[in-house]
Amino acid sequence: MAHEETPPESVIAAQKREQLRNRVLKTGESFGNYRVVKCMCAGLLAHYYHMQHIRDLHDVTVGIFHHRTEGNEKFFKRLEVLQQRIATFDHEVIPKVRDCTKIDDRYCVFLDPVQGQTLSQYFEANGTPGRQGIGAKAVIRIIAQMLGALGYAHSQGVDHRDLDSDLIYIQEDGSVRFLGLGVKEALGVELFESIVSASVSPLVSSKTLGRLNSFDVMSPEYRSGVSEDARVDVYAVGYIGYWLLTGRKPQMAKYEPPTKIVDDISPNWNEFFEKCFERNQNQRYQSCKVALLGLKGTDDEPQSEGGGFIQRQIDRIPVPRKIVERGEMATRIYRLFLIGLVGVTMTAICASFLSVSYTGEIDYHREVAQLAAAGDRVDLELQVQPSVAKVELIGYSQRFVITQGAVNLKVQPGDYKLRVSAPHHVDEIVRVRIAKGDGPAQQLEIELKPAWTDIAIHTEPGASISVVDERDMQVELGIANESGTFSLNKGIFAGTYQVLVEKPGYQRKVLENQSIEFGTVSEIDAPLIPLPGTVLVETEPAGATITINDIELGQTPLSLRDVIPGDQYLVVARLAGYRPLGRRIEVKPGAELRLDLGKLVPLSGALHVSVQLVGAGAPPLSDLYADLEVLVDERSYAWGDPALESVPAGERRVQLQHPLYISQEYTVGIEDRGSSQVEVIMHPRPARVALDIPGQLEAEVRIDGNVVPLIAGGIQIPANQEVEFELRIRNYLTMLRVFDLGPNESLVWAVEPMPIPGPTPEHSWTVPYLGISFAWVPAGQFQMGSPLFEHARLPNEGPQTPVRFTEGYWAGVYEVTQAQFAEIMGRNPSKFLGGSRPVENVSWQEARDFCDLLTDFERDAGRLPEGYVYRLPSEAEWEYAARAGSITPFSFGDEADASLGHFRGVYPRDRQDGLRAPTGYGTSTVGRYQANAFGLYDVHGNVREWTLDRYNGRLDGDSLVNPEPRREGKRITVRGGGWEDSAARVRSSVRDEVSPNVTSNALGFRVVLAPVVSF
Repeated sequence: MAHEETPPESVIAAQKREQLRNRVLKTGESFGNYRVVKCMCAGLLAHYYHMQHIRDLHDVTVGIFHHRTEGNEKFFKRLEVLQQRIATFDHEVIPKVRDCTKIDDRYCVFLDPVQGQTLSQYFEANGTPGRQGIGAKAVIRIIAQMLGALGYAHSQGVDHRDLDSDLIYIQEDGSVRFLGLGVKEALGVELFESIVSASVSPLVSSKTLGRLNSFDVMSPEYRSGVSEDARVDVYAVGYIGYWLLTGRKPQMAKYEPPTKIVDDISPNWNEFFEKCFERNQNQRYQSCKVALLGLKGTDDEPQSEGGGFIQRQIDRIPVPRKIVERGEMATRIYRLFLIGLVGVTMTAICASFLSVSYTGEIDYHREVAQLAAAGDRVDLELQVQPSVAKVELIGYSQRFVITQGAVNLKVQPGDYKLRVSAPHHVDEIVRVRIAKGDGPAQQLEIELKPAWTDIAIHTEPGASISVVDERDMQVELGIANESGTFSLNKGIFAGTYQVLVEKPGYQRKVLENQSIEFGTVSEIDAPLIPLPGTVLVETEPAGATITINDIELGQTPLSLRDVIPGDQYLVVARLAGYRPLGRRIEVKPGAELRLDLGKLVPLSGALHVSVQLVGAGAPPLSDLYADLEVLVDERSYAWGDPALESVPAGERRVQLQHPLYISQEYTVGIEDRGSSQVEVIMHPRPARVALDIPGQLEAEVRIDGNVVPLIAGGIQIPANQEVEFELRIRNYLTMLRVFDLGPNESLVWAVEPMPIPGPTPEHSWTVPYLGISFAWVPAGQFQMGSPLFEHARLPNEGPQTPVRFTEGYWAGVYEVTQAQFAEIMGRNPSKFLGGSRPVENVSWQEARDFCDLLTDFERDAGRLPEGYVYRLPSEAEWEYAARAGSITPFSFGDEADASLGHFRGVYPRDRQDGLRAPTGYGTSTVGRYQANAFGLYDVHGNVREWTLDRYNGRLDGDSLVNPEPRREGKRITVRGGGWEDSAARVRSSVRDEVSPNVTSNALGFRVVLAPVVSF
């Protein structure tokens, strides 16, 4: 391997600068209205990308040309011509070029999306670069498609010359696509050499076995800078084919035929590559079609699928345009060349041209005096000019055909007719009478006259005239003069011809069997029919409606075909929001006219804005002008921008913006060439308060008493005025702050939440957010049960038992309401619905579940006193809290009626006065009646209340201190009576028993916050 010399540091630095200027865009990077999905190929002349449109996400392939093309208008014009030429192509291998434009000062092309793998990737997936190729059948299909497409392009006058393997793509179905067609020619020699000289790619890339770069595939004439043509592509395709077949790059200095590298392939591969790699381009395959014929020979079975595939590629290549323009005879020559007979054919054609003869019926006769000679036979010596003449001597009993210019004959005496003919000469007939006589041989000299004649053809000025003779030989005669006449004096042999008259832009005229007579001027009229022209109308922006001579034809970009040439046309472009633009054009026959009307001028008028500031502390207007912006629709103008004198006409949305002030949006009508005034009022921009709240705490914000949403960027408040912030965080104390900020001023409030404190002994307590209120029940003692003399007393109310509590506790001020129960339990089982009514229809376990959940909530909030829980009261706790220090049957005294509680009847029963029935049926709103001395409501009536104790038919009787709830028994003690009970059954000492699973619309519960008990 040759040693690769390290370039000097100056060159390396220059290469790095070149790489930076010609860098590859990254995935996700924006380019105009597109976003890069991936770089498909970073080539010598251009980088190609898969991009998506930012808004509608359609895919496109974009080629961004080398930065050295920037500002080169000649290159861009040639690129536009290339786009138009490729637009007419109908070949799937060649993607359509949809647009040529300039984005971010870089010239680029937009093509139909190209998918699949690069040829390099395909090779790596199906072969082993450097060791093994991809197989002969696969190589044939790829090379055949490339030669077929390139042959098609060559026939249209476009070649490639830069077949980098990363510019070639293999689709899933095995079909080929390639990029970069015609780009090298569009660059031109100077620009191309500038790019090559600045390239950082190596001239030899033997180390990169899995890829062919632009320098690898350069043919010898291309690399050395001499004149090159489309045969460069034939060399490149051969190079690619050798690489794919053998797995190696061909080394021309020590070239190895492919049969020495790959086993079991046809020896015809050697001949194919040798013809592709000929250093002399005149010895190389002269076209892609001929190369395809050579490729066809590599298939051992010519009638196989591969052979048929190659033939289909051959059939799709049209006769080259230049050959077609030269006429049908030239086309036949080209076809003969393709089957390897070009040498023989050209020789035959030249000979044919020399042997074209006049075959008319004009004879010149002359009589010859009697020739006499001795003997029975006469010696006759003939001398004929020209020497190639054919002589026929016809007698009554003899006929001689002589093809020599001079001959001696012995003929019998008699009368003869001598006919002499020669190419391009007038036939001559001589009558000869030969008699007997003595003497030397008789001599006869005949010289034919050339058959030159005159022709005049009347057609279009500048038309080219050709004739094809009876042997299909085409001869160009000349060009018609300014008056449209072509005259040829003594310049054509008489005969029958096919006359061809051609002129660019006109239909070709073919006149069959035109007789050119000798001795006269043959005049031929050959008027040409002009071909219709094509007009491409463009505007910026596109979408303008085009009328020609007041006939609406479509919108730009508009391609008009079959336009009658010669007429004057008035082309007018109209687009909503723009001034109409017209131009007169003249269409020449067959011409393609690109009419670029340029940028349309928008309908526009002047916009004049005056400003008024409101709000305290407003600065002078002059202090704002430097940073003041005028927004018209989506476009921003600096204050005083001259562009405000030409704002697009129509209804416009106008708004003023400043870092400290802003206006509302105004609608202003702008008339074309008019002037519009608008007075704008600007208000100070709101200030912003950002809340820095620790952890994951959720807060509710109220500003001046109104709830506002809490957003990440902060909360806007009016500037230059005091604003009260109220911050509420669950389980934390509400916080208040007052802010007074200037326009657009920002402030961060570092919030330090303070947890809501829990209950403290000797003070009432309300559970936050749930609204369950508790009254403090101090430590103390009482007589549990009723004395023997108490009216309506039952045995289960005794014996009276002294009870002492050494610790106070909290008792619910109200029976648990339906709203409170639903908030915690998520349902409401009650019959008599009302959020403030006591919950009923709950079992003993459901009441305990409520207490457990309430305990969990408050424990999580950190408000549960040590050693205390929320639970049902014990029987002793309930009666102690209900009596509230009283020793009478009721906490309010010795007598009772329905005016003092929600129950029925009076107490004692023999009372004659008092309210005997409560208001309404069912439960009542809690707290409607008088509270006891501890502040507890409804301890007499409304609903019976569950306790923790299992029921026992008798009280203990002994003195008790902090008695634990009774755990033995199947039924539960309930206290307090309900709405359906009589006054006697709601006394403080009344005890009832209920199964724990029972639910009733007269049975609820009350919660206490009391010391933990074992149960």
